[in-house]
Amino acid sequence: MKIGIVVPLEMLGEITEFVKKEFPDLTAVPFPYRSIPEIPKILSGQQNKADAFLFLGETARRFAESAIRPSAEWLAIPRSASALLRILFRASSAGMAMRIVTDCPREDFFRLAFQEIGIPPEQYEVTLLSARSYDEARLREEADRIEALWRSGKIDFCVTIFFNIRDLLLERHVPVYVLQPSFEDIRGGIERLILSHELRLSRNSQLAVIAVKTDIPEDRFPADSGYELAFAQLHVTKRIYQFARAIQAACIELAPAEYLLFTTRSLVESGTAQYRRLPLLDTVRRETPFTLSVGFGLGATAEEAKLHAQRAMAHAAASGGGRAFLIGSGIFSPAPMSRNDRQDQQTESRPYQEAFLSLAKRTGISLRVLARLHRAMTDTGRRRFTSAELADLAEITPRTMNRILQKLLDHGLARETGRQFTARTGRPSRILELLIRPEDN
Repeated sequence: MKIGIVVPLEMLGEITEFVKKEFPDLTAVPFPYRSIPEIPKILSGQQNKADAFLFLGETARRFAESAIRPSAEWLAIPRSASALLRILFRASSAGMAMRIVTDCPREDFFRLAFQEIGIPPEQYEVTLLSARSYDEARLREEADRIEALWRSGKIDFCVTIFFNIRDLLLERHVPVYVLQPSFEDIRGGIERLILSHELRLSRNSQLAVIAVKTDIPEDRFPADSGYELAFAQLHVTKRIYQFARAIQAACIELAPAEYLLFTTRSLVESGTAQYRRLPLLDTVRRETPFTLSVGFGLGATAEEAKLHAQRAMAHAAASGGGRAFLIGSGIFSPAPMSRNDRQDQQTESRPYQEAFLSLAKRTGISLRVLARLHRAMTDTGRRRFTSAELADLAEITPRTMNRILQKLLDHGLARETGRQFTARTGRPSRILELLIRPEDN
């Protein structure tokens, strides 16, 4: 496989050497640039030279995409909070106070990084510059603003995502660091490209995404326990990356304490004994003060699998955490699954739906939707849901679900038991009790 490396010229040697060492079967095709506006010209007519393209950051990818339509997969290397830790350690070692100005839009990276090194909120200050679309002329204006803040004594150093800003500030002797992706970030991006490429070559292998969220009990960690919290979270992160390696997944760190793992269905099922063994849940529960909410998502595309994974993770968190759920096309199940659970999922299609045949004819609701709603009740042990929850479980739009619910109400197969406010909408959602049973047909 050939991967186009679209990075600043000064980073090209370091990244290509890393790719050569860590991924000897890959061929790195260099596309270096000195300034982001050069990228469209550099890539124009050259996309046939690589199977996929890796960009240093989201800004570079978006700028290129505004001028050129991708004919191969384009992926920006994500920045993580761990990449920021290197800068903070270097600044701290240089004796700088933690008053920072930055054009990085991820304030959560700074909060998490300071937690991990045990610095409480009252001992640091982060000034965020307003986000703008990329413009070379505005970079000089931004450099002027940063220099003015530094000379007035309001900040001690700058953390920027732009090499141009770094060069301008260094000329003016303003302390500045570039927030670059870590090697772990680069590895995760390359592994994701490899996975996508292999899936395109073999459409028989369904994509799997695992969404993981750390459940942090607020009552156990008062405001002054940042160091203890950060140390425990680092241990959780280590276990998640170990699990990702075991199933050959590309791991991407999102907001603090959340992760996405990209792999194939066959690798997940092999690594979890068909979803019957999930030692990650037990390990984190045993070794840390936390639990995990885990969602397994299956899909024909990365976006479909990711959506299913995040929905499954939300169900795990809503169930109290320390649990996992699996969602795919026609599948909704708690995990770990027993052998019988697995067999039920595999044989659900026709026999399970046929049990609702006359009910479907009477109500005008499809067999598939009736089967999924009944499966949701049996798998969760619940009968009461909001309409939004049912739309997720049945994998249909909220508008369609509302029409189906009205049919269920009209035929005595559901009843409204109350209303509740949710974060999803500004008005209260109905809580409905489902009364669907196979024997109703």
